[in-house]
Amino acid sequence: MNIAVIGANGFIGKHLVARLSSLQSVNVFAFDISDKSSVDPKIPYKKNDLADPEKVHADFANIDLVYYLASATIPATSWNNAHIELEDNLVPFLNFGYTVSKLKVKKIVFLSSAGTIYGSTTQKVDETSDKNPFSPYGIVKLTIENFLRYFKTRNGINYDIYRISNVYGEGQNTSKGLGLINTLLEKIIIEGKIKVFGNGETLRNYIYVKDVAELLSLSATSDITSSSTYNISSDDSLTINQIVDIIKNTVSEKFEIINEETRLSDNSAIDLDNSKIKKAVPAFKFTAITKGIAQTYSYIKANSQKQN
Repeated sequence: MNIAVIGANGFIGKHLVARLSSLQSVNVFAFDISDKSSVDPKIPYKKNDLADPEKVHADFANIDLVYYLASATIPATSWNNAHIELEDNLVPFLNFGYTVSKLKVKKIVFLSSAGTIYGSTTQKVDETSDKNPFSPYGIVKLTIENFLRYFKTRNGINYDIYRISNVYGEGQNTSKGLGLINTLLEKIIIEGKIKVFGNGETLRNYIYVKDVAELLSLSATSDITSSSTYNISSDDSLTINQIVDIIKNTVSEKFEIINEETRLSDNSAIDLDNSKIKKAVPAFKFTAITKGIAQTYSYIKANSQKQN
């Protein structure tokens, strides 16, 4: 099976490519907007342009399954300008969908956002729960999910949707404003102080990036003629204050905590039901949050020392 990963140079993309390339009977092809590849040099790489139908047609003519990880924004990016989501995320996806619907692509795997599409919740949410996104980012993620159903009905292309919780781990680029755990660890190591927005009681689920890559590989090993939607979350739903406490017990540095005003673009609480993905991959075991944070800390510290 020929599998393409769009967004291969990204945080999740690099780990996903590594996981997929370990599978038997799979050929992996990496795509991103950069001129150079950040994945294993043995993996074929091309710079993609989703706005060019002819290039998309040529690049994906022999692809069976596509992982669509492309995203040009984070929730805060489009908070004051919703048009960015339409221009930079929705339109490129539609252009891509219309083009590959004429090819042999059998399934599109889309990475959605568990932290935004459900809105703020007071109880656990599963894949069938109401969706009440209040940010442009979440609204467009949910819109793309619905367009996947459109392409399935119109063109027979199946889909898998993975609504992913807050990811952390080795190699995350925090300069874009994503990644609480990685950001906190970097700030502690480099600056000796961290910022906490609000009272620190914001509830989130946190999942290790290598666990995400493993669970995403389900689409490459299961029935390509079916469609499914999954929450991708661990068993660890924690407040920011609880995360900070774990970090205190992990790092060797002393650090200062600075409290800032709550950001309107942040979701106050989300608690995900992950029973569906656990049923689909019953032998899978999540990385413990303490172990994952310790490994991420060691990686960041080692790399910060190299740069200095």
